[in-house]
Amino acid sequence: MKTMTMDSLMERLEVLADPIYREFNESLIPGSSGKSLGVRMPQLRVLAKEICRGDWRAFLRETDGNNLYEIVMLRGLVIASGPCAFEERLSLLGTFIPEIENWAVCDCVAGSLHSVKKHLPEMLDFLKPYLESAHEFEVRFAVVMLMDYYLTPAYIDCVLGTLPSLRHEGYYVKMAVAWAVSVAFVKYRSQTLELLESRALDPWVQNKSIQKCRESRRVSAEDKQMLLALKY
Repeated sequence: MKTMTMDSLMERLEVLADPIYREFNESLIPGSSGKSLGVRMPQLRVLAKEICRGDWRAFLRETDGNNLYEIVMLRGLVIASGPCAFEERLSLLGTFIPEIENWAVCDCVAGSLHSVKKHLPEMLDFLKPYLESAHEFEVRFAVVMLMDYYLTPAYIDCVLGTLPSLRHEGYYVKMAVAWAVSVAFVKYRSQTLELLESRALDPWVQNKSIQKCRESRRVSAEDKQMLLALKY
């Protein structure tokens, strides 16, 4: 398949751009330094698949340093899905993760790393330094990865043992931890309830975790009432 040039890619993005959606999307992802065009995620995923069928490594080289929101998202999606050995993917991720500066890129890229399912031990080792990072979205990326791929019988104790140790004060880290706890409660009620009963979590995270559990349709009315007693 013919490799997509940057000029042709930008033309495609500009055709797909929706100014109304751009304004809405930018309101949801404050703090990004780059501009955006307003291209929706399903369209970006289609483009990422096209890029992956061509010389996707050339795309990564050509877009290095480009902070347009759609380009950063495409870089992450291509790194997540480009055909390569897992070791190369980890190396590319190590370069890309510091580029993340909003929750949307963080969460979409993490959720697209499907090859991780075959390399859970290696990925966990890769994530450990990011859990201790001083950078908000590096920590969030690691937490979202734990939530997406490690809430399993083999790793649930590891995850629930790790989350209370995360004391980063960034809002997006705390929200990610609360989100992970709420998902863990649905999947592994007894173990997660023990965590909440221990009050080992940061108080704000504890309360937000309970709020998110109570907002879930997958949590019973009885449990929602019971959880109120565990709030600070």
